[in-house]
Amino acid sequence: MAADSLVVLPCPLCGARDGHLPLRITGVDLHVRKYGAFYGDRKLSEWKACGQCGFVHQNPRPSSEALAQFYLNGEYHEPEMPASVADYRSFAQWYFEEKVAYAARKSGLRIGRVLEIGCGLGGALQQFASRGWAALGVEPDPAQARFAKDQLGLAGVRQGLLDDAFRLDSPVDLAFSNHAFEHLADLDSVMRALARSVKPGGYVFTAVPTYFSNRSQLSKQWMNSSHYSLFTHQSLNQLHARYGFEEICHTYRGWRKEIDDLWHVAKFTGKAMRPAAFFEDARSVQRYVNVINPLRSVLFAPVYSNYAARVQAAAWAARLWASARRSPVEFLWKALKRCARAVTSRH
Repeated sequence: MAADSLVVLPCPLCGARDGHLPLRITGVDLHVRKYGAFYGDRKLSEWKACGQCGFVHQNPRPSSEALAQFYLNGEYHEPEMPASVADYRSFAQWYFEEKVAYAARKSGLRIGRVLEIGCGLGGALQQFASRGWAALGVEPDPAQARFAKDQLGLAGVRQGLLDDAFRLDSPVDLAFSNHAFEHLADLDSVMRALARSVKPGGYVFTAVPTYFSNRSQLSKQWMNSSHYSLFTHQSLNQLHARYGFEEICHTYRGWRKEIDDLWHVAKFTGKAMRPAAFFEDARSVQRYVNVINPLRSVLFAPVYSNYAARVQAAAWAARLWASARRSPVEFLWKALKRCARAVTSRH
């Protein structure tokens, strides 16, 4: 697929074909080379705000059919699997625990059946399973789905897409997705599958990267060739409204480990609402992305530069402090032994 065959498409949410407004993105696209011939010699993807509803999306882009095959062939992820299952389990607990806890708390569900959309290696589902949930997942990458099943023991994971052909034996209490919706090219097909897969009164938790309410340049780096949409809570509500999902809550400040991240919980009522009620003003969106977003990045840079690393350092310091308070003598003895080993290793 050559770059000149990239598809110019209508807005993925409202279907408007004309009046899309251009958006300025960063000068580096971290993923464009991953897609081989899709983008030809292009160094950057192109992004627009829908002229009717303000939705931020990549346009033009590869077709939905080409992207589906790309993911099913396992070409998006690196082929290497984690060297240590134990290390991956530990990482997954650190990475996913807060989001899993938020989804369970805000939905009011202590236990139930969960379906993860784009479950990857299975780290989030592992957290649900450890809490007693029946864990189901769908993942297009065959190697990642196989790791989740064979190495993590998640028998409910299947390889494939959440699309019009997807069926479950019985609906779930909660659908969970972490950084998946920005990769989904056919949003309507996904939402039709969700409406079949979530029981009435069930919930959907969605975590997505966002350009809105940003605190760093990472928000603009999200606008790259591997993402096809960037949501706000309003655009997620617009997508959900057509299929009978209604927002319960959202936050742009849910996670300390990665910023410029939106968390959103919706309930499946089965009653469609007017999508137009959630339209955003296209000019305001364009102004935010092109002007306000970069200014916020500069303003917050002293606070949020290397944020994840500083959060990890603070957590490490807190563990040391807790250990010292619990048993000062044992802590001091271990510290002295570590110092002795360090001195010995230098000689």
